[in-house]
Amino acid sequence: MIEREIGRLADESLSLSLRQAELAIRLTAAVQYAWLDLYCEGYWMLTSILNAGSDQRERTRRLIQRGVPAAEAARALHIV
Repeated sequence: MIEREIGRLADESLSLSLRQAELAIRLTAAVQYAWLDLYCEGYWMLTSILNAGSDQRERTRRLIQRGVPAAEAARALHIV
């Protein structure tokens, strides 16, 4: 009777340890995904800002080639 109870408690202890390890792995993965998202968000934002500036310069250049004065071409592209 006591041996059976000791065996049951040992099995339960092992299953709890495995469950705890599984939860620790899941938490670690979730933290890494959150960190990666924060890390990449800055690069995505910077890329979009740089592309917007590049697009604006390209539009200004095209307007100037079409004969629009430079001051007018640059003023027409300001976004409010």
